[in-house]
Amino acid sequence: MIYDTSANCVKVFQNGAWSGCLINFAAVYSLTSVASYNGTSVINTTGIGYNGEAIPAASTITVNVNVTGFGSYNVSATDATTGLEYSATGAFTGTGVQTIELANNNVVIPEFTSGVIAMTLTGDATNTLALEPRIDVKSIPASATTIVDVPYGTQTWMDRNLGARRVATAVDDVFSYGNHYQWGRPADGHEISVWNGTTRTAGRGLNNTTATLATTDAPAHGDFITNNTSPFDWRSDNNINRWATVSQGPCPAGYHVPTNAEWDIADAAALGSGNGTNGTSTTGWDNNVETFESALKLPSAGNRSRINGLLGNQGTYGYYWSSAVSGTGARRLNFNSTAANTNGSTRALGFSVRCLKN
Repeated sequence: MIYDTSANCVKVFQNGAWSGCLINFAAVYSLTSVASYNGTSVINTTGIGYNGEAIPAASTITVNVNVTGFGSYNVSATDATTGLEYSATGAFTGTGVQTIELANNNVVIPEFTSGVIAMTLTGDATNTLALEPRIDVKSIPASATTIVDVPYGTQTWMDRNLGARRVATAVDDVFSYGNHYQWGRPADGHEISVWNGTTRTAGRGLNNTTATLATTDAPAHGDFITNNTSPFDWRSDNNINRWATVSQGPCPAGYHVPTNAEWDIADAAALGSGNGTNGTSTTGWDNNVETFESALKLPSAGNRSRINGLLGNQGTYGYYWSSAVSGTGARRLNFNSTAANTNGSTRALGFSVRCLKN
């Protein structure tokens, strides 16, 4: 029987060989700092995963430690609300500044949880360390959007945006924003949006961007196509053989992307409806508060830039595509804190889609 000074444990010699560690001795060490969050969010590595999804095994946290007595270690941090746990076990075979890597337990984060999760790393170290991994918010595929009808005037709409996890609870409810589609483009992945779970106002698409214009209605990839050259379209020939002729677009069967005229009908339905904080509307929707307070609960989901693919104007502006063309662009519903109207826009921008029942 020996005490192995390199492994800081007791071993025995048996059947011609030394055994593994039979008795381990605990290391003496302190937790000094977080070296890095090795997350998988497309925003940055501090984002370890997304709401409603399991944390990937690749989302680890590297921690700096100062070892003064080598041997085994065991540390963990658990969030009681989500069940998320980070932990590490092993043995130090030397002293001085070293690192350990914390693995997660692959827990599924609740659907409406986001932002920094404050966790305290504890164990057999001489101190504790604060961890602050971040959960980012991601929209869902059009095909996964719950279909619930809501009557509004003479029309029947879906009660939420395509890609939204729920009906809006506020003008700036990030879980109700949904996807951002380029006009006339199918649901091929380019539309999936990701927001910083803490700020909820900055973000980008799940997939990357490309400046190579598509030559067909279905680009056969999920990258967001950027274009800052007139006519600012994601298609090379700017044709209208898209939602203008096949208006179902990414909407489920029995629904379609509304025409500009159908948005005008919805706007007119606000007349005399008591829609808005100032009492009965006399002009239709006047601002983004009234669009939210209507039965359609339209949130200000912002837009995605045709220049760099980043998300912007979340919580302040709403942009909703129609299927109607407007010269080399297309028509949209647009609203903010002071106005609500329909006008034209370029097709490479990423806007929300709210589907109207046929």
